[in-house]
Amino acid sequence: MKLILLLSLFTLSAYSRASEVDYPDFVNLKPDYIIVWGYIETKEYLPEPEIECAKDKLCISLDPPPLKLTIEVEEVIYGHIQSKIVTAYTTSHFGLETYSGFLPYLFLLQSNGKDLIIPRYSPKKIAYDINDEPTLPMLSVNDIPNWLPCEISKLNKEIKYNGSHAGILHAIESFTPENLKIIKEFSIVSEYSVRVIRGIYLSDLKNYLADMSTFNHCVR
Repeated sequence: MKLILLLSLFTLSAYSRASEVDYPDFVNLKPDYIIVWGYIETKEYLPEPEIECAKDKLCISLDPPPLKLTIEVEEVIYGHIQSKIVTAYTTSHFGLETYSGFLPYLFLLQSNGKDLIIPRYSPKKIAYDINDEPTLPMLSVNDIPNWLPCEISKLNKEIKYNGSHAGILHAIESFTPENLKIIKEFSIVSEYSVRVIRGIYLSDLKNYLADMSTFNHCVR
């Protein structure tokens, strides 16, 4: 009880400070999309935002401040962007720990007319095959970001992965018996681990999206 009280007091104290930052608009986004893959070069919190509460009301946010990510773009998969280094903003309940600076990600970028916004939890880890070609690893036919068209899943093929890559080797304790049945065609299951063996090459994804002026999100 004391811990909860202290946390609440800390949160209220933090949010009582007025912010001098012009915070990005995370809601009113344009319909255009940009898809890139690359690495997070730097990540940091914006200053604590000021929360406006109704009179005599107590407001507590369970999120840390918004995140500012600097991304080194390795390749544009869809849309147009000139710079190889871009700044984008997002939010996460888990804060900076959500994303690693050592792993490549597939990013969805949207604009609010001024800033680039990464929709909450939309980045997807990618992995290289044994020839260092970037891919989107999949544990099942439905294991694709929901901001891509559902039909993208048909691009999956067997891939020779280096099992040491992040996102390729998983502890078997992470899966229920029902999960193991679902992923059996996309992985090799051993006594201690599950190793991904199928995915989508980002080159195939880029070619597929090349002729699309827009696309619908995958709705399951």
